Amino acid sequence: MKRLALSALLATLALLGAAPPASAHTELLSSDPADGATLPQPPSRLTLTFSEPVPAESATVTVTVPDGTQWKSGEASVSGATLTVPVTPDPAPPGQYVLNWQVVALDGDYVSGSTTFSLTAPATAVQPTPAPQPGTPTTAQDGTSTPPTSEPTAVTISAFASDPPATRSAATDDGGLPVWVWVVGALLLVAVGAAVALRLKGRKSGETPE
Repeated sequence: MKRLALSALLATLALLGAAPPASAHTELLSSDPADGATLPQPPSRLTLTFSEPVPAESATVTVTVPDGTQWKSGEASVSGATLTVPVTPDPAPPGQYVLNWQVVALDGDYVSGSTTFSLTAPATAVQPTPAPQPGTPTTAQDGTSTPPTSEPTAVTISAFASDPPATRSAATDDGGLPVWVWVVGALLLVAVGAAVALRLKGRKSGETPE
């Protein structure tokens, strides 16, 4: 009886040892973009590498934008155990993105998972500073303001002949001798002439005829 039980136990162990091991489920080994990566620009395609080949026709890959919308994805292709899916990154605001995937394993079971990556804000181009227009105040780097520059203004100088008569008369009087000098000089000339005339008349009257 003991020999029979021992034989049955040995046979059972032999059957268990000869049975093939159960197949493991498909696992994601790597992704591009990598899980937790930070990118300056959105990717144009997604690459997922699994532990065993997966059928492309049964794969589902989506990317969820921070606002809840999803990118448009193209037809998936497989090369060995690597699955590639083209995507249209529109819109692509800065923030965290979620990549969800689902494939069918070799044993027929559905396997799914997700990774995340982030996009940084795109760099903005530096706008050139326009040149200041005439009449527009400019501001220096230290915050001081420079008065506006004006166009040179032509200055018209009037000729002396175009001045009014009153202006010319005033200019002549200011530039010459005072009027009273001329009056005094005329009176002195008259007095001197009168004195000379009286003296000559006295000489004539004092002469005796021969």
